[in-house]
Amino acid sequence: MTHEPLIFFHLKLVAKISLAIGAIAMIALIIALTMITDHSGETYSAIVQIQHLKSENLGKVMLLAGLVLVTITSLATWLIALYSSFRIAGPLYRFSQNLQLATMDESAAMIDIREGDALRQEAEMIKQTVLTLRAYHAAVTTTSGQALEAIAAGDEIGYAQSVARLRMLDEKIRI
Repeated sequence: MTHEPLIFFHLKLVAKISLAIGAIAMIALIIALTMITDHSGETYSAIVQIQHLKSENLGKVMLLAGLVLVTITSLATWLIALYSSFRIAGPLYRFSQNLQLATMDESAAMIDIREGDALRQEAEMIKQTVLTLRAYHAAVTTTSGQALEAIAAGDEIGYAQSVARLRMLDEKIRI
C-alpha cells in the first residue's frame, strides 16, 4: 500500500463522484430523448424537421431531467462536504477534549485523532504543548516546595536558589 498525500484521496473521490454524475446525466439524456421521440421508426433529424420535437413534451421532459440531475448533484456535493467536514470537525472536537482533560487531570492521557483525519500536525503540536505545560507546572510545583522547605529549615542559600529557579521558570513563559 502506497502512502499518498491525503489530497490525492480526496481528488480521487471527487473524480469518481463526478464520473458517476456524468454517467447519470448520460442516462437521463437517453431517457429524455426516448420520451420525446416518436416511435414510428423515423430518425431524430426527421422528427425535428417535421414535428419540431413535440414542443409540448420537450419542456416537461427537460425540466424533469434537469431537476433529477440538480438533485443528484446537490446530494453528492452535500455528501462530499459532510465527509470532508468530519475530517476537520473530528480533530477539532478532540483538540477541545484534550484541552479539557489537560486542565482537569495532570495524568490524563491525550485522545488521538482518527486515522485519515486532517490536522495531524496540529494534533501533535497540541499534544507537545500540553506535555510541555505539564512539565512546566511540575517544575514550578517542585521548586516552590523546595523553597518552602528551605524557609522552614531556615536555609537562606537553598531558598535563594529556589527563588532563582522560579525566576528562571517565570522567564521561560514570558512572551
